[in-house]
Amino acid sequence: MWFLVEQEGSLYLHARYSYSALIDDSALIRLNDTELAAYLAGDHDVLSDLATRVHNSAPYRAESKFFSRDLYRSADGPQYRKAVSAAIADHTWIAEQRRKR
Repeated sequence: MWFLVEQEGSLYLHARYSYSALIDDSALIRLNDTELAAYLAGDHDVLSDLATRVHNSAPYRAESKFFSRDLYRSADGPQYRKAVSAAIADHTWIAEQRRKR
């Protein structure tokens, strides 16, 4: 599962990953220029592909190319996690209200 979030013109992919019963977490990846260009050109599969690559790379390991891109691992990680969680919760609540109509 993944969500695309935006802040001040930058796009971020919040991608969940899990490995065994012990690891269940998310990574927050800012789209790089190539990923952003593909998405803006209409290739929305690039986001699903990116989420799959994040998951398959074991991003919790330093060897993963997504480990260093995961903003949740940065010094500002807790603030990112709080902001993204709030955005997802708000989006989910709005979607639920629309379904009730």
